[in-house]
Amino acid sequence: MPEVQAVQVTEKIKTNWPLLVLIVLMPLRNIQLQYIPNLGGGLNFINVMFLLALGHAWMYGRPLTTKPPINGFLVWYILSSIIALMFGYSFLGDGAGGLWKTLKDALVPVFLVFVIQRSAVNKEEWKKIFVATLLPLPYMFKVVWTQYRSVSSHHYSDDLRISGTFMDLGANEMGAHAVMLSLICLGCLISLWGNKKWRYIFIMFFFCSSLCVLYSYSRGGYISFLLGGFLIFMKFEHKKKLVFPLILVITIGMFNLPKSVEERFSSINSSEEERDESAQSRFVFWAVALEKYLERPVFGFGYLTVQDKRINPHEMDTHNYYVKVIVERGIVGIVTFLILLRLFWRLPKDNIKNYSTGSFEYGLMLGFGGALAAMMLGNMFGDRFSHYPIATSLWVYVALVSILDARRIEMENQEKQNKIQERQRLAL
Repeated sequence: MPEVQAVQVTEKIKTNWPLLVLIVLMPLRNIQLQYIPNLGGGLNFINVMFLLALGHAWMYGRPLTTKPPINGFLVWYILSSIIALMFGYSFLGDGAGGLWKTLKDALVPVFLVFVIQRSAVNKEEWKKIFVATLLPLPYMFKVVWTQYRSVSSHHYSDDLRISGTFMDLGANEMGAHAVMLSLICLGCLISLWGNKKWRYIFIMFFFCSSLCVLYSYSRGGYISFLLGGFLIFMKFEHKKKLVFPLILVITIGMFNLPKSVEERFSSINSSEEERDESAQSRFVFWAVALEKYLERPVFGFGYLTVQDKRINPHEMDTHNYYVKVIVERGIVGIVTFLILLRLFWRLPKDNIKNYSTGSFEYGLMLGFGGALAAMMLGNMFGDRFSHYPIATSLWVYVALVSILDARRIEMENQEKQNKIQERQRLAL
């Protein structure tokens, strides 16, 4: 099959700058909280930029000729979240507070899929949106490095758990975001290695993101990164060319890891008696949450209820997104989420064969497959999906690959139509 083109529009297009600014600022929580005032009434800078991006897409964008198959299910995912919100208000009562504001912010990245599909109307705009997800990396690394140097020590301690730009979240969330972008950069670096300009750009991006992973001291992040990297290697069309460089990088890396990182990584396989308090507590929270789930198995207790003392006396998160979903949204919610992951997985699987190595599209889909696997595993250790500073990049990649998916379907339909017309012509 000939290579699918991202979009086939020739007239001059207006770049959706509010969208690009929003994508760049999403993971920079320190800037949002310290330098950008909250507007009150449930509105913040993120909401304003989203509305501007939406307005721009509506006025200057154009809908895809073929609707991506994932769009219909995204509508159901949004509706199921609203249903979960209603159950949450019912359960929490007066303690619900501004629950709708939290859900609103969590759904902004989902709505961005539709905005991006209207805004990426040619390959140039598609590439701008993609690169915008990577632009914060040098600054994020600078913040991480500055924080690390202020607390660095030879041996591991919890004082090393720095949060970088994710100041109101934590080291695990910073690490999860860095893992995803590291794998995206790795996929593009492998694909675009023959392009000297982009090779060095992606080396820089990968260096910044991978060091953020390293200094997050997130055990879940380490394991997720290794899984995603392995899948990228296995999926790459010319994997034999990577064997020697991979052995060289791993060998050099293993002999140059900081002692504190070695100690943190080695704690992953600790025996039950040696587990630290953080790891041990997760098993307690999972057991408590799953026991409560049996009380409301169909729809669950509602959005953001899992930390309520009536569900968890410790008033702590489950540190496992799958457990969290099944308690808050029940069977309906967990089935919806698993189907969503399945649809995500099919996007690169169905489309990567249509692109040759050396293209941005191939690199994105190669990295996205690894990043998605890493996110799925990372959700076993915490919430890597609903925090919008982390989730935005994921949803942006979903939107970009869904555009390619729509173009593939459009081309396949056109080929079928051409074959039918050819048979009809021959029949005459």
